[in-house]
Amino acid sequence: MNMQQRIVSEIELEKALDFLRDHARALGEAKARVVRAGHMLKHIEALEFKKSEATSNDRRQADARTSQAYLDAIVEDAEAAGAYETMKALREAIDAAIWATCSSEWVRALRA
Repeated sequence: MNMQQRIVSEIELEKALDFLRDHARALGEAKARVVRAGHMLKHIEALEFKKSEATSNDRRQADARTSQAYLDAIVEDAEAAGAYETMKALREAIDAAIWATCSSEWVRALRA
């Protein structure tokens, strides 16, 4: 097969497969960070709610959600989600390039 006909060269395909293999653990760790951050957000809110000296539940919730600890937890939750989604999108782009290359080669082989 002519290398110019390929969507992705053999070298690029090998690099893509290496990337998927080498970054699988990092993607798993990023997902774990997302889950942990989401739970910590709820945990921080509960701790801050409990700490509030307000007499109504609405005011205690407002106190909890306006605390610096809660704001920090929101930032961590957002950063974790952003990092995970970036890694996931990159993996999906690599998957699509691999699939497109293999599919085009199969089609050419069937037409030959």
